[in-house]
Amino acid sequence: METLARKLYILTATSKFSVLISVIMTVLILSGCAQQQHSLEVIENRSGEFYGERNKNGYLFTQQSVAQNVFSATLNCDARQDFAAPLNYRVDKPILSSASTQAPRPIANIRARNALPLSPGDLIEVTMEYGEGFSGNYVLDNLGLLSLPIIDAIDASGLSPRELSERIELALIKSGIFRPAMATVHIKILHLAAIQIPVTGAVFKPGRVLINKTHANAEMDQRVVADGDYSNMRLLSEAIRGAHGVRPDAKIDQIILIRQGWQIEVDLTGILSGVPVHDYPLIAGDQVIVPSTGCFQSYLVRPSQITPKGFRVFMSNLIDSAQSNSSAAVGRYSTNLPYGTKLLQAAVSANCVGGKEWTNAPRKVMLASVNPITNETQVIERSIEQLMRHANRDDINPYVMPDDAIACYDSGVTNLRDVAKTIVDLLTPFTLLF
Repeated sequence: METLARKLYILTATSKFSVLISVIMTVLILSGCAQQQHSLEVIENRSGEFYGERNKNGYLFTQQSVAQNVFSATLNCDARQDFAAPLNYRVDKPILSSASTQAPRPIANIRARNALPLSPGDLIEVTMEYGEGFSGNYVLDNLGLLSLPIIDAIDASGLSPRELSERIELALIKSGIFRPAMATVHIKILHLAAIQIPVTGAVFKPGRVLINKTHANAEMDQRVVADGDYSNMRLLSEAIRGAHGVRPDAKIDQIILIRQGWQIEVDLTGILSGVPVHDYPLIAGDQVIVPSTGCFQSYLVRPSQITPKGFRVFMSNLIDSAQSNSSAAVGRYSTNLPYGTKLLQAAVSANCVGGKEWTNAPRKVMLASVNPITNETQVIERSIEQLMRHANRDDINPYVMPDDAIACYDSGVTNLRDVAKTIVDLLTPFTLLF
């Protein structure tokens, strides 16, 4: 009986050992298959260039169906490397304005004025002792014109209230409505409107800024009853911003404005560089076309009045240290990034960077983006260590564009640890049988 029991024990142990070997072989086979089917497969990219790399040649593309020979060419972007870059000035050098309509005025004449010159949108009060039909409140329109009854509109932009009153008196006398002794006009400023001022030179964010965006008491009531109107939202730049801003490949020095069959080219470079620019007021029926250069211009990747101020990306952080996006603090505010954010900054926002150096430094981050020129979905993979050491290289640390997707992957050390832990979990029930 003892010999038979010993044989049964040896047979049982042998069968258990065989089952254990089978389980180990199955785990190894499954791990090998999982390793071959890596989630980050290499996607074929016809151009071989990621949207966001500087100093790359342009693509061959077409502008709708009409501009076949104007912009649809393979371009070299080397000449546009510093396009729309901030300008620098010195106080001991003469400053030449690029605005042809802006005549130079001696500084002494500017200081000698007794009042602030008028600008488009200002609310003024016109008073005439013998002209009740002309007295009232008026708003200077977008061109700075003052529209009075009967007579033609008067260009009031840049004039002081005293100069404007003299010009109105002269217009009334020339039209034969009043005699010189009866045409007495008084101008009173009720409210100064918000104005656009280009700022350039040694500032952190050169460009055009909106100042004096305040509302006086009962201003809206006065503007309703006043003659004339002004809007700082019916401008060419506002239409472009309403389309979520220009792309980094936009040709902003030749924006096409079409009105009633006529078209002009508008240079809006000054909005980014701080040079004076003519921002055209728009009317119903206008059409705006922003051509493309086919080149990625890094100086356009920053917040401005014609570029996005911020955008949203899709983030996923399901690495071992963060079991979910909630525990990784990947929420609403971390996925809303300012325009000009690069991949390393987005990875930090997704909490992919930091922690234990030996296990977390080899982590990888995936960026999926759609090239707006070729409409191809491009996927790149970068290690965190690579991003940290080569953050100044645009080919390794590219700009993040709106609606991009970012995902974090754990390091090989963590993956190996999880595989070993999985094998131990599978073997634990069998070890209890021995």
